[in-house]
Parts: sequence; structure tokens; C-alpha cells
Amino acid sequence: MKKLNPTSSNISSTDKSIAVLPFVNMSNSIDNEYFCDGLTEEIINALAKIKELSVTSRTSSFYFKNKKVTSQEIREQLGVSVFIEGSIRVLKDTMRITVQMIDALNDFHFWSETFDRNPEDVFAIQDEVSLFIAEKLREHIGHIEIEDKLIEPIDVPIHIYREYLKGRYYLMKMGYENTVKAISIFESIIQKAPNFPNAYIDINHGYTYMGAMGLMPAFEGFQKAQPFLKKGLELNPNLYRSQLNLSWIECWQNWNLKKAYLHANKALEIQPADEIYLTISNYLTVEGKLNSAHNYIDKALELDPFSAMNIHYKGFLLYLQEDYNAAMPYFQKALALNPILPFPPLYIGECLLFTNRNQEALSYYKALNGVSINDLTQLGGITMCYAKMGDIEKCNEKIRELESYLTSEKMDKAFNFLILVNVLLGNYNQALECIEQAFENHLPLILLLNTEPILKPIKNLERFKKLMVQAIPDNNNYKSQKKYKQILLSDDEIERHGNALKKIMKEHKLYLNPDVSLKDLASYLELPTNYVSQLLSLGFQKNFSEFINTYRVEEFKQRVILEENKGLTIMAVAYDSGFNSKTVFNTFFKKIEGTTPNSYLRMNRRN
Repeated sequence: MKKLNPTSSNISSTDKSIAVLPFVNMSNSIDNEYFCDGLTEEIINALAKIKELSVTSRTSSFYFKNKKVTSQEIREQLGVSVFIEGSIRVLKDTMRITVQMIDALNDFHFWSETFDRNPEDVFAIQDEVSLFIAEKLREHIGHIEIEDKLIEPIDVPIHIYREYLKGRYYLMKMGYENTVKAISIFESIIQKAPNFPNAYIDINHGYTYMGAMGLMPAFEGFQKAQPFLKKGLELNPNLYRSQLNLSWIECWQNWNLKKAYLHANKALEIQPADEIYLTISNYLTVEGKLNSAHNYIDKALELDPFSAMNIHYKGFLLYLQEDYNAAMPYFQKALALNPILPFPPLYIGECLLFTNRNQEALSYYKALNGVSINDLTQLGGITMCYAKMGDIEKCNEKIRELESYLTSEKMDKAFNFLILVNVLLGNYNQALECIEQAFENHLPLILLLNTEPILKPIKNLERFKKLMVQAIPDNNNYKSQKKYKQILLSDDEIERHGNALKKIMKEHKLYLNPDVSLKDLASYLELPTNYVSQLLSLGFQKNFSEFINTYRVEEFKQRVILEENKGLTIMAVAYDSGFNSKTVFNTFFKKIEGTTPNSYLRMNRRN
């Protein structure tokens, strides 16, 4: 079989990355469709527990459901080196599962297996198939640590578990009607199996989703979700979704970012998932650490490149950095993938507005329909357009309409637009009064004001700074830096943060970015920059340049002796290793290795 050119892709044959495409239902029963999707999701979750393995998340895998795709398309669109496809056929008391493993880089099937099993042994089947996949994958891509079991059986009868899979089927289809139907199924399951934690956690997920997406008032959604989360945690505190939901509560309800990060990181330890990286990116945004937020959303997109929410958030970060032309395609793609996602329409209009396409923005907002009207996007967007265009009479008319929602369930949206509009009009006192009222009502929108570019004219005003410090005590934009000047890290802190930094460098290879800075390291460690400078000095006896370039030299040494790099010049390999200057490269290499790059290459190639 003809092999693809390895240079045509960003992945290599040794990349430990995999996607599990939805298993095809070969039976006529819709109930088997739920089972096929459920089995696929469980295998994805099981493989995601393998630390060295990068597993494409459910949303992106299911993007390809019922679509005929080639290995090249999978490789290019998901960025994986291997993918799984399979089918399930149920006949009376027999279930046949067929699984194939395909090398996406070289386009060949390197393993297939057929499992004939009793459908009642569903948990054993899921674990067996997952372990088979993991073992064969290890043989193909190299060593990965595999536990004896990847899927633990759930203590519920099989018929209830099948009903649960049906609920998951509707929950993952999203939208108001599907979510309500899923919640109804889970509530029925709770009546029959009151000690089944997954059902409680998924009801919590459903209400939280509807509140966050504007499908019901945010406060109502969070309030309804909370008792189900509490019960789910009592039954099993170690589900990653439980920790993630706790994290959301700490951030958006309690405004406690420190605890929010703790729960998010615990969720990440249980199972790496794109929604956790998205969540951490969200928290970094709240703190104003936009460069670090990009790093985390990029990781989320790596795991789930077809997640509309991930794509939207990448655009949102670019919007916050006022790169409106770059942000626009992300919002448009997110909306194309999920037309009911409520956030992109607001920012598509704003991108038009702030690239001086005022009339186009106004026409866009006026043409909106559906969920965007329900969450005040249309009204708020039109009001912003009139403010920007200087049509004060029409703007004031719309302001009065927005104010009518301040005593309704849409209070948070109304306050948000009133703040933005008043700043656009130059009514800074009115904007600050709205912010103060939103703060008193403990509305989550307060946490998003820190980075909103429209609010730049008021960000240096004391009234604004005071509120931001109260809401986000660790806000780098407003807190005093004096307290850090004389503080030295303790020996325990040096060891702890030093180990964390080594792990970050190993996992993220920040040194490959020629523009990486001390601030970037600080953002990853979530420490003030001067702390990290002290850490490098006391813990590594190096300054920033020495620390980063030491990693680059080691990277160069590994790359330059590879057979595939024989045709490259020394400087080409050096640039690939993160250096951006010939002088710096030669100087640091000789300083660290005691010889020149040419001499090192001659000695090692002879060996």
C-alpha cells in the first residue's frame, strides 16, 4: 500500500493520539443507536484515562457520525495518528462488535477484531474492547501505561443502564427540548436507582447547560442544578464532571477563583478533557491572562476541534485582544457547527461594529431571530449600534426598553448591555452605577468586565478598580505589586514550583516558541513574574534566557542526529528547536556543551 508523505502532516507516526469514531448501528432498533453512541463515549472516556495518550473528545468524534471520510480527512481535521471505527449488530441474545484500527498517517488498517458477546455483559464488553484497543495501540505507537481495568462496572441493572444511555443520547444532542427530555429520563432513573450518581450529575449538567446558554435564567438553572450535584458528590466525588461542576460554582457563584482552579485541576487529574481546558482558559480570561488563556483553549481545540464552544472561545479571546478580523471566522464557524449557540451572534455584530461597518452591524442585529432575541442580543446589539452611530434619540428609546428588563429574569443581560452602551455614549457615571448595581446583585457578568475592550475608557477610574479588586482579589491589573518586592520563596515553595515548572516545560514545550517570555512562564504557574524570576535564580541557578535556552540546546541535540533531519542545515534544526538567532544559538551551545554545534554533530554522527 502506498504510504503518504510524512511531511504532508503535522503529526508523526510516533504521535500518541487517537480518535474513536461513532460505532455504526447495524441493527434496525433505535435503542441500539443509544447503545452504539454510549459504547463509543465510554471507550473515549476509558482511553482518555491513559495519561500519555491524546484522545479526541466526543464532540469532534461525533461530528463524523454517518459521514464517509478518508484517513487523510481524519488526519487533517482531527490531527491524530490513529483512529478507530467499528459497528454493532444485536441479534436476539448475541451482540457482535467489530472494531478496526487505522493508521491515519500511512492509511492502512493494522488491526481488526470481532467480539461476539452476550448483550447483558455490557460493562465487561466495554472494558474488554477498551483494553484491546489500548494494547494494540501500544504495539503500534510505543509504550503507554495501561491499567488492569479501564472501565469499572456500574452498580445498576442493565435495563436501567440502557435507559441511562438513552438519556445521555439526548443530553449530548443539546438544545432546550433535548435537554429537557434527557433530564426527564434521568429523573425517572433516579426513582428506580436512587444510588446511581451519574444520573444526578447529568441532571446537574443539563440545568447548568441551559442556564449558561441562556435557555433558562442563569440563576434558575444553577439553583435547580445544585441539589443534584450535591447528591451526586455524596455518592461519588471522583467523577471528573462532579469536580468540574464544583469548579464552575466556585467561580461564577462564589467568585472564588482559587477554589475554582483547585477543583478544575482535580478534574484534570481524574480525566483530561477539553471542557476542563476550556474552563481553565475561562478563569485565566477572568484574571486578564489572555496569552495563557490562548494556550489552554488551544489544548481544548486539539482534543475537540469541532466543539462549537471551543471555537467560539478562541474567537472570543481574539475579540478581547481587539483583533476583530481574526476573531470573526471563529464566531462564524462556531455558529455553523451549532446554530443555537447563543454567544457568537453578539460578537459577530460587535466585530462588524468595531471595524467601522456600522450599518452592516445594525442590519445584522436586526435580522437575528430565535435564541438571540430571547437573550436580548438583538435588542442590545441594535442599541450599541445606535450609540456608536451617534443616533441618540433611537439609542435612548432602546435604553428604556433595556431598562424594562432590570426587574425580570433577564436582569444580567440587561445590565451588561446598559454598561456597554453607556460607555459607548461616554456616560461613564451611568455605566459605573450599573456596574455597582450588578455587583450588589452578585451577577456573574462582573467577572467578564475586567477584559472587555469596550470598557477601556473607565478601567483606570477608581470606582471601577475598587469593584474589580473586590470581585477578583488576584486581579493582576488592579492589585498592588509592592507586597511581592521583598518576598523570597521558601525552600518548600522552590521545590514545589520548580517541579511544577519542569512538568510544564516537558508537557507544553514552551521553549519551542521563540517569543516565549518570563511572563508566559508566570502565567502557566499562576505566580507573579518576580516570583518566577526568583524561582529560576534560587531553584535553577539560571536567569530566564539560560533556563529556556538550556531546553532548546537539549532539543537541538535530539533533533540534529535524527535520520530525517540529515538534509537540514544546523541552523534550520536550531530554529526548529526554538532559537531565533544564530549568535545566541552558537553562544549558548558552546557555553553549555563546551564545543561547537558542528563538532558535536561530527562526533555523534560517527557514533
